[in-house]
Amino acid sequence: MAQPKRVNSLVRGLAILESFTPGEPHLNLQDLSARTGLPKTTVHRFLKTLLTMNYVTLDPHTKAYALAPRVMALGFSVLSGMDLRQTAFPYMESLSKETDQNVNLAVLDRTEMLFIERITVRRILNTNLYVGSRLNCYQTAVGRALIAFLSRDKYDQLLTDLLKDKEAVKSIGRRGEKIDSILEEVRTRGYASSDNEWIPGLRAIGTPIFNDRGEVEASLNMSFISQAVSLMDMLENHLPRLLETAGKISSVLGFGGNIRTWR
Repeated sequence: MAQPKRVNSLVRGLAILESFTPGEPHLNLQDLSARTGLPKTTVHRFLKTLLTMNYVTLDPHTKAYALAPRVMALGFSVLSGMDLRQTAFPYMESLSKETDQNVNLAVLDRTEMLFIERITVRRILNTNLYVGSRLNCYQTAVGRALIAFLSRDKYDQLLTDLLKDKEAVKSIGRRGEKIDSILEEVRTRGYASSDNEWIPGLRAIGTPIFNDRGEVEASLNMSFISQAVSLMDMLENHLPRLLETAGKISSVLGFGGNIRTWR
């Protein structure tokens, strides 16, 4: 089946919008040109259109652009329409009440984990996570729990993309050999854990959620302050509840117990 032709103007416009991040919410013309690889004249032309449509704003003093609320409205429209999010919410809420802990739901978006739902009862350090937050998929329990169960072709593509990132290579190895051994253990245990790896003073557990086709759909995650919850407490008391909750969500999504992985 032939691949549909790309509309280059749409691709360029989306590339400009995706250049903005929580860490760099304000970018000038030169910044956007560097991030997209597009000429300044081209970026400026697209920005004029985005300004007209209220997708970006321009500070007249600093000449910096920022995403406008209309972009967030698009994102929340997508999130509110996701069956996964609606299905998982009551189970996440029950788990949070039972354990008095934060519970997170995330999906893989390219090489990052995108948080699509959170039940928050306590602030953990200064992580400042929210619906829409993104974390890397290779150092975090929420990420490892998902990517360990990707199909072979999807994992190969993910690894190819990660190996282009110098920071990721430091953690996963020049050929992905470091992360391969970690993910094999995740597949064997059925869950992922991290202990002061992503952020010192923080430990976490994550477990996959599967759909009716036996494909990994998302990851359910709980994070803890290391001084408040020991590693043993996390694994003996919280992990069983997390696994049970993920199992219930997978069952409601139609998962029959047969996992489709690349092994």
